[in-house]
Amino acid sequence: MLKKFFSKYIGFILLAGTLFIGLISYKDYGIAWDEPLQREMGLVSYNYVFHGDDSLKHYSCNVYGVAFELPLVMIEKALDLKDSRDIFLMRHLVSHLFFLLGAFAFFLLIDYLYSNKLLAIIGFLLLVVNPLIYGHSFFNSKDIPFLSMFIICFLAIAIAFKKNNLKWYVILAIACALLTNIRIMGILFIGVVWVFFALDYIAAKQDKDIKKEIIHYLLVFTGTSFFTLFITWPYLYSNPGRNFMYAFRWMANAPWTGNTLFFGTTYKSTQIPLDYSIIWFCISNPVTYLLLGVVGIIYFSWRFIKTPKSFLFDKGLRNQLLFLFCFTQPLIVILVFHSVLFDTWRHLYFIYPPFILLGIFGLSCLLKTKARLVVPFILIAGIGYTGYYMFSSFPYEHIYFNEFVKRYSPEYLRKNFELDYWGVSYKQAFEYILKNDTAQTINVTVMGPLSKENALLLKPEERKRIHFTDTLAKATYVASFYRNHPEDYPFQNQQVFNIKVLNSTIMSVFKLK
Repeated sequence: MLKKFFSKYIGFILLAGTLFIGLISYKDYGIAWDEPLQREMGLVSYNYVFHGDDSLKHYSCNVYGVAFELPLVMIEKALDLKDSRDIFLMRHLVSHLFFLLGAFAFFLLIDYLYSNKLLAIIGFLLLVVNPLIYGHSFFNSKDIPFLSMFIICFLAIAIAFKKNNLKWYVILAIACALLTNIRIMGILFIGVVWVFFALDYIAAKQDKDIKKEIIHYLLVFTGTSFFTLFITWPYLYSNPGRNFMYAFRWMANAPWTGNTLFFGTTYKSTQIPLDYSIIWFCISNPVTYLLLGVVGIIYFSWRFIKTPKSFLFDKGLRNQLLFLFCFTQPLIVILVFHSVLFDTWRHLYFIYPPFILLGIFGLSCLLKTKARLVVPFILIAGIGYTGYYMFSSFPYEHIYFNEFVKRYSPEYLRKNFELDYWGVSYKQAFEYILKNDTAQTINVTVMGPLSKENALLLKPEERKRIHFTDTLAKATYVASFYRNHPEDYPFQNQQVFNIKVLNSTIMSVFKLK
């Protein structure tokens, strides 16, 4: 009886457990430096839709989709949130909840493809117990929602083509539209759906009724996709075709001329090494997870070479081809076009789920061999080891490096990589200063762009006590997260507080007076 209950509800149990952890921890994460801008994008679209404010037409960031940001603002308005602390805590909680929704969809997808709860549990854990992805799920309202929506699209496409009915094609269309709205490269997923329809059309051969049905479903899917994209993206209202193409071209060549530290060398964003994103992927994911993914790709490649037709026309197996495409295609595009990347591989976080799904495919094959007696225990041990790291480094678990780098060498990571490049550790720095200084007004200098934004998470009475100054001579305290400054400061011996992860300092507070 208990076994049957566990088997039936294990997905909900996992979801409830991770939800509980999120509810007791979401207030500990700081504000990423892009968050106020992300909220502003949602506000501009909200005012355009609900108040007729035409500022959107001239807004510098109007080319960004708002499928996630606009609902966040709508929740903010519905709850009548006024104080910045309440607003950003809400954003963190909702962002994390959406990630957990994606993780639950990941569980359902694996169970749907394999009818195997063990594989689904392992897949869920490989997604959630990833330090980098999990930490970002609270304060990164761009890359993680896109990752989560990608998973939902994987689930929808698997079910839609297996069930082959209108309702699921409509659901798939809505999911694809929202994916494209969150980040415009999601349009490629709509292209994949078209390819799937084309394969089914070829497989129908001379059956005119089936071909007619396929064309009908294709037209409904396409029409629903673009209609949903239009109504959920206010920027398109004035001129859908022109504005969409402009946004697509702009995002393909997104301008960013910042610097990034990579293995001790500072590169301009337009001059980073070709293997930058691949190396970041390899050093910032747990080694056990990487090995599983590689095994899965090898198994898939071997099976595909033996029977390529089955992976093209079998409605279950061809999902594996989709996963391989979604993992490799973005990396190939970056290598070929030398695309500009922002801070590590965060623009590519969405390739992690298909990578793990390929690993699950490999695991399903291994479980049919004698390796089934060993492999699951190795994976559980790897997940447990990673989970311990996340617990011990909370709430900075997103600063993660695996054994491929000298991660425990004193200050090695600080002097070779950008660590807390979002600046979320400023929250704890400000809290330390307020707790240990009783002055009504405290002069603080922060090193780094937009670092002051973490004061928005302080309680109103505490926020008033901090006075930011750009002049060191006037500052009582200096706080630095070492972005674009891996070296020690001249006043390093005046450090009164620091935060270390993997034996490298990610935040320091210096008392000058």
